[in-house]
Amino acid sequence: MQPAAAEPEKVAAVPEPGEDAGTIPSETAEPDAAVPEPERAEPSESASEPAMTSEDPAAPATEPKAPAVDPNLLDAAEPESVPAAVSRPAARRGSSPEEQTAALDDADAARYRPPGNPLRLNVAGRLMFANISGQDRVNGRMGGGSVDVGPSWNYVGVSGTVSGWAGRVLLPPNTGAELNGLVGGGLTLGLGRLALLSHGFLDLRLGYDIYYGVVNQRSDAPPILASQSEDPRVLAQFTQNLLPHGPRARLDIGLTGADNRRFFHGFGLSMGYQALLGSFRGDLPMTSMLTIGFSYWMG
Repeated sequence: MQPAAAEPEKVAAVPEPGEDAGTIPSETAEPDAAVPEPERAEPSESASEPAMTSEDPAAPATEPKAPAVDPNLLDAAEPESVPAAVSRPAARRGSSPEEQTAALDDADAARYRPPGNPLRLNVAGRLMFANISGQDRVNGRMGGGSVDVGPSWNYVGVSGTVSGWAGRVLLPPNTGAELNGLVGGGLTLGLGRLALLSHGFLDLRLGYDIYYGVVNQRSDAPPILASQSEDPRVLAQFTQNLLPHGPRARLDIGLTGADNRRFFHGFGLSMGYQALLGSFRGDLPMTSMLTIGFSYWMG
């Protein structure tokens, strides 16, 4: 008997470069051993269903995304409180008209009338036109101006007034004269800084004036040429200048500037009334002067 030939040894196949070792069957593997197949992931129900977009009316409502935050604001410190300038308008809108008026009055008082009630200079100037009329056919027109200068406080002001007028006022016919000028002045009592209101001024002033009146012979009257020797009933005398006097009231109203300096300046209108009760010299009946013009206010 011949000896049995030895079985050749089984050599495992070496994979070539670039080939997958799992694809080359090993000769050493048992023929009965089953190689398990890799499990395949079954598609989920969510993957099989179409994605629902916001355009789909049946899409469920989603929570809104938070707005993006500026990274530069993350390090900024939060304000401790709301500034007063931001909270005031809301409070004023919600308040009643009486409260708003009171708040504006308090603001004006703090600006125009300081708590210390300081003494300040007050100046008021005017350019005016006057219509003059009186008893015994006195009538005429004049133009002129006046200036008030004096100290003022929060609720009162005292000043000296200087006025000048020029024009033509016909005096009673029996005098044969006309009034061509008035120069004078007096004392005036005013409201002081109480006249300042919000963005304007309203100032009432009372005073008493004494004038020197320049009187000339009327230009339209014939001269008197008669002597006492020819007719003793004719008496010729020289025309005398007058010294009229009387009370005065003026109302100045206008707008002030927007500055917040020590002195406030304003421009506006002036209306007034001047009564001439009589004359310390010469003869002048009761006469009235209605005045209107432009005014300047500083205080």
